[in-house]
Amino acid sequence: IGASIGIALRPDHGTTLTELMRAADAAMYHAKARGRGRAEHFSETLAAEMADRSQLESDLRDAVGRDQFTLVYQPQIACNDGRIVAAEALLRWRHPRLGLKLPGSFIKRAEETGLIVEIGEWVIETVADTIARWSRMGIEQRLAVNISPRQLDHAQFFRRLRDAMRVANAPARLLELEITETMAMHCSDDVIEAIAALRADGASIAIDDFGTGYSNLARLRDLPIDRVKLDRSLIEFVADKAQARTIAQAVIGLIHGLGCEAVAEGIETQAQAEVLRIIGCDIIQGYAVAQPMAEDDFIAWARDLPRQAAAG
Repeated sequence: IGASIGIALRPDHGTTLTELMRAADAAMYHAKARGRGRAEHFSETLAAEMADRSQLESDLRDAVGRDQFTLVYQPQIACNDGRIVAAEALLRWRHPRLGLKLPGSFIKRAEETGLIVEIGEWVIETVADTIARWSRMGIEQRLAVNISPRQLDHAQFFRRLRDAMRVANAPARLLELEITETMAMHCSDDVIEAIAALRADGASIAIDDFGTGYSNLARLRDLPIDRVKLDRSLIEFVADKAQARTIAQAVIGLIHGLGCEAVAEGIETQAQAEVLRIIGCDIIQGYAVAQPMAEDDFIAWARDLPRQAAAG
């Protein structure tokens, strides 16, 4: 048995039991983060971090109530002919003071506080409405959305998503759900059943960040999935290093062996895109294709793509 200890002193770190317990708790988690089995005192640095987390939580609650979130869209294109296969819908926060914030700056806190559930509900409704609205405009474009660990814990989330698609009259075939490799390995049977029901409606399921977790290939084979997205660490050096190309090609072959399409994200150069095309990757996504765009910009880009291909 080991122990990680957080130490807070009165009156420097608080004058009430609640204040001292909060400070000692923060110091304990700091001790765990620094390797466990140690003692850490509360400090000015930890106090600033607690204040920042508290402010971020308050700002996130305001953001949910004041509709400060938006989606941007990054296209995924087929390697063989350059057509748009899908667009990944990416969350952004229009912070009133700090401007447009990326998910990395707030998603972890949203998950810690449970606010990710409310944000996820907003994403569900927005994606369903967008798919339906684009369909009415004659735009048959599949949208991919990321599923958080908190959402994946509950089969009810997927049932609500299914209901939202039906209420919005949005074709399920135009929806793709992205689940990380690690999360996919720990899905409950109830969640897998709910995902399979969505897939039966026509939705696609993708495994994200493949190559960073510890996959049970037998379980992966049995999951209801259509695409596997290689983590960018697997494709970062494919244009420069033979070993990286060999590994990427082997992983792509494994994905095809599972009966799935291979998707590479984080493509930053045309050299990477060309190598991936040659070694059998099906779909690419990244700045070499296009940056994430606001809805109007994405629609204009997608409509202009055939003309660019013809001119090229």
